[in-house]
Amino acid sequence: MPRKRLPSQTIKAVISDLDSRAPIATAESWDNVGLLVGDPAWKTSGAVVSVDLTAEALAEAKTRGYRLIVIHHPCIFPRSRGVARVHAGGDKTGLVFQAIRKGIAIAAFHTNFDKCAMEVPQAVATGLGLETRGRLLEETSGALVKLAVFVPAAHLEPVRSAVFDAGAGQIGNYDRCGFGVEGEGSFRGGQGTHPFIGASGNLEKTREIRWETVFPRGMQSRVLAALFAAHPYEEVAFDLYPVEQEPASVGLVKGLGYGFWGEFPRPKLFSDVCKDVKGLFKLNGFMLTQITPAGGQRVRKVAFVAGKGDSFLSAASSAGCDVFITGEVDYHSALESARRGVSVIELGHTQSERFYLSTMKAWLEDRKLEAVALSGQAQRIWLHPGGKQK
Repeated sequence: MPRKRLPSQTIKAVISDLDSRAPIATAESWDNVGLLVGDPAWKTSGAVVSVDLTAEALAEAKTRGYRLIVIHHPCIFPRSRGVARVHAGGDKTGLVFQAIRKGIAIAAFHTNFDKCAMEVPQAVATGLGLETRGRLLEETSGALVKLAVFVPAAHLEPVRSAVFDAGAGQIGNYDRCGFGVEGEGSFRGGQGTHPFIGASGNLEKTREIRWETVFPRGMQSRVLAALFAAHPYEEVAFDLYPVEQEPASVGLVKGLGYGFWGEFPRPKLFSDVCKDVKGLFKLNGFMLTQITPAGGQRVRKVAFVAGKGDSFLSAASSAGCDVFITGEVDYHSALESARRGVSVIELGHTQSERFYLSTMKAWLEDRKLEAVALSGQAQRIWLHPGGKQK
């Protein structure tokens, strides 16, 4: 007997759930994420997960009757240029045209996923036997925001818990960090108001707590939504301040930084690290840049970031890492890193993002959707002389 299909859900509801896991607001300003193609009102019982929009992904969605494909790399990009035209040609816009014609929606979760999907650094760290220590930070200026809110003393705990649960309050390896001081609040409700304390038209004075915490800038909409939902007042008095202090590079903070750096409990042979990398990412080989062959070198700290990792080489060096694992870097960047004592392992861009597939598939299945992940992307491989794959 054929397997019973799960109930259909609107594309809007699915995207909303994914946004709660990897808030769209945390994406870089140049990125283009969220629902890119299709109608939010369409319904689907499942989704295809793919790193890129491909003909294979479209065919799989059509065969299974799914009306959603969730990709990592945006198919309409860059955001600043908009869409000049979508036609039935053989390029990427041709695939977008086909998706529209077939009634299949496309959503992208790119830099917001990389910043927020904590499952990825945990999977890589566990697979290599590393203990996670922190994120790799690129731009640190203005990365944090301070929230100050005024709460009736008796309701501080539910407000505080809701804001922490939304992702605020993490400083380095410490979480649920905040500070409160007591004072007197006053207010008078105008016509049509329904004050939580006292009566409309009366000047009320009450004991309040000014409570403060911090959060990554991209988490603002999520944190404020949690604040408003938990706060008892009709009108919530709060302030937001930019934080000039640079965030700590330790601690796996959701919405802040990329990848991770970590340490082995005991130094490990470089040759063994290479074997573990190939096994974890299911590779026959990778590109290695180092000044001196280091098969017998002892490795203590390792950094990892998926995709193109040029801008994180300095962060890996500052953390004292011996090895930096990524998808790809420019030649001169890799050489300069090696000169500074950080060996660079390049897995291939798509190969480095394999944990996007398993993580996004799990997120969709948690939502009671069918999901299939496709790894059939274009491959970059290294060959031995004579054409044998390395």
